[in-house]
Amino acid sequence: MVREYRDGDAAGIARISRENARFYVRLAPEYFKHPDEDGFAEFIESDGEWRSAPENLALVAEVEGEVAGYLEATVQPPLETARWQAQRDLGEIRLLISFVGTADAYNQKGVATQLVEAAEAWGRSKGAAVAICDTYIDSPLSVPFWERRMGYTRRALIFRKSLD
Repeated sequence: MVREYRDGDAAGIARISRENARFYVRLAPEYFKHPDEDGFAEFIESDGEWRSAPENLALVAEVEGEVAGYLEATVQPPLETARWQAQRDLGEIRLLISFVGTADAYNQKGVATQLVEAAEAWGRSKGAAVAICDTYIDSPLSVPFWERRMGYTRRALIFRKSLD
């Protein structure tokens, strides 16, 4: 079942975030770290102002009463400067999916698919013409998910250089 976030979900979301972090730390420890557990669930729980804004969406996938997945998204209006921008998307209402996480026990079982499809439907209802997200380019889970499962296409690269 996919539903909006409600009080009491924070501990499950924090658990999902920690599980996802473990995966990415094993994959690329030079880029990822384990989040501080102390106060993490309380931080999530206290973010009600963000969740209550009409342009924001916080969805939970629940399986047999357990938080199995979580998604955050925002609808972004067209930029006022879009007429001077080369990127077409900046002149459109955009659905920005900023976080999708699935508990390890529910990886590759359709949980993230249902969350993203629900977010896309919500975005369409808000007038979004395009959905965008980013993910770690070398992820063997998320890249195939976005490209093959959800039909997203690569549009940009983010370059990084350590200045240490």
